[in-house]
Amino acid sequence: MLKKILCACLCLCMLLPVLAGCANEPTATETTAQSTEPKPTESPEEAKALRIMILGSSRSVNTFHLLYEVFKDQMPDQEITLGVMYYSGCSMSMHTQFIKENKNVYDYYRNTNGYWEITSNCYMEDGLRNQAWDVILLQAGTGDAANNMNETCRKFLTEYVDSVVTHPHTFWWHTTWFNSTDPALYGADASPKTEAEQYLQLSQSIDAAKKYVLDDPMFEGRICSGTPLMYALKELKIPEVELYRDHTHLSDYGCLLVGYSWYTQFTGNKVTKINLDVIPTHLRIPQHRYLGDLQITEEMKQAIIQTAQYTQENPWTVPGQ
Repeated sequence: MLKKILCACLCLCMLLPVLAGCANEPTATETTAQSTEPKPTESPEEAKALRIMILGSSRSVNTFHLLYEVFKDQMPDQEITLGVMYYSGCSMSMHTQFIKENKNVYDYYRNTNGYWEITSNCYMEDGLRNQAWDVILLQAGTGDAANNMNETCRKFLTEYVDSVVTHPHTFWWHTTWFNSTDPALYGADASPKTEAEQYLQLSQSIDAAKKYVLDDPMFEGRICSGTPLMYALKELKIPEVELYRDHTHLSDYGCLLVGYSWYTQFTGNKVTKINLDVIPTHLRIPQHRYLGDLQITEEMKQAIIQTAQYTQENPWTVPGQ
């Protein structure tokens, strides 16, 4: 009897390690979960998020409107976040005043996934602190071109941003476009423009940028959104009514055309093919959603590519002058 008990104990001792090993092995569910865990396919540098903020006006909203789709079309693996601190008609002197007086007058536009979220009644620092911005753009507003691109305010704004944004960042400069000459696009409060006034408006902005901004070491890069618009109108003969939605602001087509040229100037990449065929309504800014889906024709694609190529080579030249 004792011999049988000893044999049983010996067998049990031999089984214990096996049982312990079984207990530590993953279950079928756990094995499945482990095997389906995503594997890294990009280097840390390739996967790095790019976060771009612009301090501006409604023209900044127009410029950034479809920029997320442009980046995803050309660089599908690039994670990108866009932000706009918007106040209607805002110049650098107005931004400076609002900051000094601590006014919560901004609409903060943010796009992290193709969809625009808008938060109203924001202070400037609300938007600046919301993301770890890599690039912050200043933009010439009404009167800035005629006022030496407002050097005092440029200095104040960059110093203010540096004090708020602790994440490593660079500053870029953005020059916008000119008003429409098409009577069909005049608003009740709009002053009619002539073609000569368009050239003058863009020329003044470009000349001021060349004189006061392009050689300023404060700015890592510089982008002109007026050049592609002028090229499309004067060289490609695209009617203004197709590129503007009123005398000052751009249509979806205009936003897309400017967006691709903006992309080439920012990245240095060429645009040789556009894969987008449609931009769904829900991905557009609220002011444009009533228009429905944006259909992108082959004719539009070729015009956008041609304009982007010209602008990349001649960003600070007034086309057709």
